[in-house]
Amino acid sequence: MNKISIDVFAETNPAFCSLIIFNFCKGYHSEAKLGVPFPLLILPLPLVLSYEIEKTFRGTNIKTGFFRWIENNPEIQLNLTSRINESNEFLKPAIEFAIFKKTLHLDSSGLLIPIEKNVGKNKSLELESLFKSADRLGKWLGQVNSIKTIYNHLGLQL
Repeated sequence: MNKISIDVFAETNPAFCSLIIFNFCKGYHSEAKLGVPFPLLILPLPLVLSYEIEKTFRGTNIKTGFFRWIENNPEIQLNLTSRINESNEFLKPAIEFAIFKKTLHLDSSGLLIPIEKNVGKNKSLELESLFKSADRLGKWLGQVNSIKTIYNHLGLQL
């Protein structure tokens, strides 16, 4: 997969970014049994769509867990704040698209719930690995289920 094509495609396409966020939310919800808090929504785009970080998901599984993943890949924290800042302009349109298409639902407590029945099946193997990485990240963070702990381990501040 070409590093440049992912960046251009992802950064200009709210539908694609919404699928990354959807898969993240699906993974989180499957573990935490709750919707995703908004402060965590800034994480999937810069972590999954960065080629350097996305490749750290290879060879992992649900049992790897968030803490071991960070421990094994400390480079994840490098420039993460600037990656987040750069991806923020794509976050809002992606969330809006997902809510409009009813693939995400904002519940009464302000958490995002994935609605899987409204998402079609992906037929691209290239994209499937990104969606699996987003789902896995969601599962790991859903296991932690603490915004403060997650942010601290990523070297971020609330």
